[in-house]
Amino acid sequence: MMSKDEMGMSKPAPLAATEVLVRCAERTRRYDFSIWFWGDGIAIDGLQEARELAADEASGEHALRFLQNWTEQTPSWTDHLTPGLALVKAVGRDHPSAQRLAQWLANVPRSPDGAPLYRPDQPQYRHTVWVDSIYHVPPFLAALGGEQRRDEALEAWKSHMDVLRDPRGPFLRHSFDTGTGVGHGYGWGRGSGWALLGMIDTLRLMEQPPLWAQQDFAELAHAVLSVQDCAGMWRTLLHDREAYLESSATAFFGAAFTAGVAAGLLGPEFAEAADRAWQAVAGRIDADGSFWGTSACTWAGAADVDDDQMYRTLPTETNVWGQGSILRFAGERLRAGLEGTQ
Repeated sequence: MMSKDEMGMSKPAPLAATEVLVRCAERTRRYDFSIWFWGDGIAIDGLQEARELAADEASGEHALRFLQNWTEQTPSWTDHLTPGLALVKAVGRDHPSAQRLAQWLANVPRSPDGAPLYRPDQPQYRHTVWVDSIYHVPPFLAALGGEQRRDEALEAWKSHMDVLRDPRGPFLRHSFDTGTGVGHGYGWGRGSGWALLGMIDTLRLMEQPPLWAQQDFAELAHAVLSVQDCAGMWRTLLHDREAYLESSATAFFGAAFTAGVAAGLLGPEFAEAADRAWQAVAGRIDADGSFWGTSACTWAGAADVDDDQMYRTLPTETNVWGQGSILRFAGERLRAGLEGTQ
């Protein structure tokens, strides 16, 4: 089937969401997840989406194998990157491993203002708060159920937002060192994607989420919507019109917008933006399921260069967080009943 672009030229219709799930999940199963890293959580979540929404049992088994391996290991500082929401889906909220993870997260060091510090074992990051953690931690705690875990989920959300907001504008910092008082990576595209998708995942798991949390999500979503490129994508630095268009940020936002509309928290303009994003990113999937155009590993404040220059010049590649982002986007389209739409 062919559609028309803005010049009236015929172009291939975007891939259907089910085909994206199956194709990209097969590519994602090449990765080993024996030690959790920053992008592994969303990749595991995406593999579970393929199992749940496309009957892809091989992907579900791949995810389950690494989750089960983790339950048998000694706790370590990488545990805060455990795909907690996927773990709850796989083994249940009352499983000892899920409760162990919750207890682990409750006992990490804190900054003077209460922000959790997840990597005290690494001197350069021992006082650092990361935007990615909004995706990893609050949804897991909310999925456990009960008033205590709900409160812990909201506290993790709020304490991160309190230090990651920036006086320069509506977007979030990539990281903030609570020891030095220095922030890095204002406006990092994927960072706001981590936050938005973690927020909507958390909100959907609560019967009556507080108004401030709904407002946090809606305000950041509106800010992100305002800088969508005419091509349907977002840039690796949201506020920088010369930064390159980046695949994973676009997929993150498309997934979060689609879920937000379905939950009644965002208006129809977000559905239109998500459709444009799907048109754009579905064209960045190779025949083998590789989702290309995703920025490489981004160490905020670690490189001896200007922050903005580092983000602008990072190479792009196919990697686990990119694969996870497109799997989540496809999954949300299916969940919202958008299969086959263009």
